[in-house]
Amino acid sequence: MNHNASPPPSANGAGYGWRWKPVDIAVIVIAFVVWWPFGIAALVWKLWNDRQPVPADLGQLLQVGVERLQAGFDSLVATFSGGTAPAAPGMPAPTGNAAFDAHVREEWSRIEADRRALLDEVDAFRAHLAAERSDDRDVYERFRSGRQPRG
Repeated sequence: MNHNASPPPSANGAGYGWRWKPVDIAVIVIAFVVWWPFGIAALVWKLWNDRQPVPADLGQLLQVGVERLQAGFDSLVATFSGGTAPAAPGMPAPTGNAAFDAHVREEWSRIEADRRALLDEVDAFRAHLAAERSDDRDVYERFRSGRQPRG
């Protein structure tokens, strides 16, 4: 008998409860070191988030925050260095070559359109999943109505 075997995953593909990653623990520890209310807020957020149907990944959340901070800093540097700020968040600052900058703007708008289409597809899929989950009750009711009462 193997006592070291891990428990089987649940029906939705996730393991039993423990979804913490090293980055989660590191962020919470750092938050406590910086100022204890930050630590408590991070811990409460992580505990609440783990109970959501689609929990957000703390590592991805931090990466998006750092990218936004970097884009803001780049825009600020471009403003003070005499350059112009990028047209869209995350878009690189203009190079000064009009033809290349036009190419970058066109590609950026194409990629943004693709990103928006993908986000719309994700929203539609989530709505489909929610609709299927609501059908669970209908399936159960049809099952129960077709069975003979006991006794």
